[in-house]
Amino acid sequence: MPKSPIDKLEELIPKLVEEARQLREDNQQLRKEVKTFRAKLEHSQKDDVKLQSKIKRLGELESVQKKLEKDQGKIRSTVENLLAGIDKISLKL
Repeated sequence: MPKSPIDKLEELIPKLVEEARQLREDNQQLRKEVKTFRAKLEHSQKDDVKLQSKIKRLGELESVQKKLEKDQGKIRSTVENLLAGIDKISLKL
C-alpha cells in the first residue's frame, strides 16, 4: 500500500529538523573559523606594514652606506695624496 502524503510528510519533518540543526551548528563553526581567519589576516596585514617599514628603512640605510663608502674612498684618496706629498717633502729635506 502506497504511503499517503501525510505519512511521507511525517517521515520528512524529523529529517528536516535534524538537517536544520546540523546546518545551524555548521554555520556557527564556520562563523568561528571566519572570525579566526579575519584575526589572522589583520595580524598578517600589521606584520606586512611593519615589514614594509623595515624594508624602507633598509633601503635608506643602504643609501647612507653607499654614500659613506663613496666618502671613504674620497678620504682614502686624499690621505694617500697627502702621504705622497709628505714623502716628497721628506725626500727633499
